[in-house]
Amino acid sequence: MHRSILDELQLHYHDLSQKEKEIADYIVQHKNSIQNMNIRELADHTHSSTSTITRFCKKIQCDSFVDFKIRLSREADKPSGDSNSFTKVQYIYNEIINSTTDMMHKEDFENVVQMIKNAHRVQVYGLGSSGLSALEFKYRLMRMNITIDAITDSHMMIMSAALLNENDLIIGLSNSGQTTEIIDALTIGKRNGATTISITNYKHTPLTDISDISLFTPSLHRMGDTHFINSQLAIIYVLDVLSMLLLNDEELYRKRQNTLETLFEKVKEDRKKS
Repeated sequence: MHRSILDELQLHYHDLSQKEKEIADYIVQHKNSIQNMNIRELADHTHSSTSTITRFCKKIQCDSFVDFKIRLSREADKPSGDSNSFTKVQYIYNEIINSTTDMMHKEDFENVVQMIKNAHRVQVYGLGSSGLSALEFKYRLMRMNITIDAITDSHMMIMSAALLNENDLIIGLSNSGQTTEIIDALTIGKRNGATTISITNYKHTPLTDISDISLFTPSLHRMGDTHFINSQLAIIYVLDVLSMLLLNDEELYRKRQNTLETLFEKVKEDRKKS
């Protein structure tokens, strides 16, 4: 699937020079007005040169500055400053969902699903709000009778990773790709032979460097709204897709149904007793 220009800008952010990162940050904050600028005006606003702008455009997969503006104009539809909260939240959610979809590669998701099914043990590592997403994924896969645990404590991650082997799988959640505790745990697990998967925002980070497969999600920074706090929506979307793909397996689907039916019957019994 063809990625948007903002997707390319985000994914390649860590490949940019410091000046190119400043240009990228300016574009994210002023994407609605960039289409009215020529290359010299953008260079002046970012205190750079036209040649730097041209190199920047090529790094984010654009043939020229004109190509960059054309592609950006298709995406610069952020609600105006006087939009109400409902409109802003709707825009942000739509942007996150659409961008996550654009970043998905079917083959990567199918490979991850097969790895989960083949693994003796699946460990999901996440800190803070990513830890909550890890727990959510654990509970889903437990219902399918997949041996899985979610670790949300940094010391427990190290202990867990030290006991893994070539039959096991680690999934590390980190939006930045720079979370030291997640990186250290995946490094130890990989050293012991475990397969490593990351769900993250950026390419070419310490986390993606040690991952066998990386699934990418859009960063909230590109939305230009520092007040928005749901950093997990894209990760949950990815986990939803993985869950649905796993349920295409008839045996996993049957086990999930058995689990849910058993829980339902238990709730009915408890209500009768009360």
